[in-house]
Amino acid sequence: MTTNSSPTTSSLLRDVVREYVRAQRRVASCGDTASTVDCHILTELVRTGPVTQQALADRLMLDKGWISRGVDRLAAAGLVLRAPDPHDRRRVRLQLSAAGQDRAAALDARLDAHAGTVLGNLAPDEERQLAPVLSRLLAHLRAEPLRYRKAQPVDWPAIEALLRAAKLPVDDAAGHLDTFTVGIAGTRLVAVGGFEPHGADVLLRSFATDAQAQGQGHGSALLRHVLAQARATGAGMAYLLTQTATAFFAHHGFAVTDRADAPPAIRATRQFTGLCPASAVLMARPLPLQENVDDH
Repeated sequence: MTTNSSPTTSSLLRDVVREYVRAQRRVASCGDTASTVDCHILTELVRTGPVTQQALADRLMLDKGWISRGVDRLAAAGLVLRAPDPHDRRRVRLQLSAAGQDRAAALDARLDAHAGTVLGNLAPDEERQLAPVLSRLLAHLRAEPLRYRKAQPVDWPAIEALLRAAKLPVDDAAGHLDTFTVGIAGTRLVAVGGFEPHGADVLLRSFATDAQAQGQGHGSALLRHVLAQARATGAGMAYLLTQTATAFFAHHGFAVTDRADAPPAIRATRQFTGLCPASAVLMARPLPLQENVDDH
C-alpha cells in the first residue's frame, strides 16, 4: 500500500543506511553471505587488533558458525593468524597477517573512496554541516547504554561529586533525592537530574553528566526521562534556572522567560532566592504528554 505522507527523519536514516550498506558491499565485492562475513572480519580486525574469536563474534553480532567458517577461510588464505592468548593459554586470539593487513587496507581504501563519491553529491557547505551531525550520531551509537533508576541515599556521594564538578548548587540537593534520577553505566553513576514539585509546576534542577560520558547523548536522554517522570506527577509546566546550558535546554523546547513571570511557588524556592545567582536565566516549557518511564 502506498502513502502520500512524507518520510520521517527516522525512516530516512534507516533507508540511507540500508542502501549505503548495500552499495558498500557491491564496491567491496562482498556480494554473498560468505564473502560478506570475510569482509566484516577483515575490517573489524584491522580496527581492533588481536581479539578472541568469541569477542569478534560479539562485536560483529554474527552467528558463531559463520564467524568460525570465515576465520577458517581467511586463515587458509594466509590472511588471519591464530595465536595463544597471553592472558589465558586456553584461548586463541585472532590477528591479521601482513598479507591480511594489506588486504584489509585495500578494502578500506575502496570503501573510503566509495564514501567520498557518495558525499561528492553534496555541496561543500552541506558536507561541512553533515560532519558534526554524523560525529554526534557516532558518539551516541558507541556510547555505553545507561540504566536509569530513582536516586537512593547511598548515591549521594557520587551525586554530590557530579554536581560540584559541574559547579551546581549542592546545599539543598540531598533533600530532594526522592525526585532525582540517576544514570548508571555498568556500575558507575555517570548522570543525575531531578525536579522539585510545586503544585501544577516543577522546577528542574541538578542536571549533570560525568565528563567522560559527555557528548554521547546521555544528557538529552536523561532530560526526557525526568520530564516524563515530572509529567507523571500531574504537573503541566517545567521551569529551570541555568547559566551555561541555555542552548541545550532551548534545543529541547525550553524558552527564556522573564524571572518576574515565574509562579510564586517557583520564585520561593531556594534555587530561585539565593542558590542560583541573579544572572541565571529562567527557562520554561510545557511538559510532554505522560509516557511510561522505565525505572529498572
